[in-house]
Amino acid sequence: MNETTEAAGHIVGVHGIGQGRTNEVRLAYDWGNALQRGLTRKYGPHTAVPGLTVPHYTGLYRPAPVGGGRHLGPGDADMPDADEPMDADEEDFVSRALAAYAPGPLPEASRSPGTLGAPLPYLPDAVTRRLAAADARHGRGAGAKVLVLVRQAYRYLHDEELGRRIREVIRAEIERSRARVLIAHSLGSVIAYDMLRRGELRDPDTLITCGSPLGWLTVRRGLPGEAHLSVPEPLHWHNLHADGDAVTAGAGLAHVVTSGSLLDTRVSNGIAAPHDAVRYLSQAALADTVLARTAAS
Repeated sequence: MNETTEAAGHIVGVHGIGQGRTNEVRLAYDWGNALQRGLTRKYGPHTAVPGLTVPHYTGLYRPAPVGGGRHLGPGDADMPDADEPMDADEEDFVSRALAAYAPGPLPEASRSPGTLGAPLPYLPDAVTRRLAAADARHGRGAGAKVLVLVRQAYRYLHDEELGRRIREVIRAEIERSRARVLIAHSLGSVIAYDMLRRGELRDPDTLITCGSPLGWLTVRRGLPGEAHLSVPEPLHWHNLHADGDAVTAGAGLAHVVTSGSLLDTRVSNGIAAPHDAVRYLSQAALADTVLARTAAS
């Protein structure tokens, strides 16, 4: 392109787990830069990036720690609720989720030093063994990465007041900006879809999800309604999933859609951090959808 492209519309991002050391200003900066890289690589340096805001909700889980940091995927050293004991209901939820993620017999109670290391005192033994099974099936460290997601998903799905407050933060930003395009990463895709099912999102006509755990039956069963994905018309839903992403296990969402349709796209995010939001946001496939849908909006 030889002339600067006019950016139409506005995008609201719905972030995932592990944002305790950042804020909405930093998130918008990081997400915007990643999106710009994708647009520039595909369409050239004069392509304008649509306005983008990312409301921050992690503080609703627990007051955010003091200090900065850039954390856009699993791997934070300071995850809310990561080291707190589980009650029986949460243990059941986590165990069922991990069993579906890594089906098969549990390994012996003794843990391999190369898998989980020393016993984790805040985790029930059955959960720890499920984590070992996840590592064996999906690669070293996979269990620890998905555990934080599963625990925060449980909190969102089962703490009604927490869920309401999170959705309120996101809805307020959508209404303020009049955004019609949402980009939701990881747990953010569960929140965005929950808002759609509840009728709390009426304006957005485009949903882009990245690294979504909505393929997990246990997560979908925690949402109101049926345990499948229903895509309302005329919503345009584009889902990106990456090889090596521990959350998606490299799988998309189209196979769990029973009403409406969505577009699944497999992308390559490298091997170092395939679940990271910035890696998804810089993909050419995402840039195509953003440019087309913001202009349409």
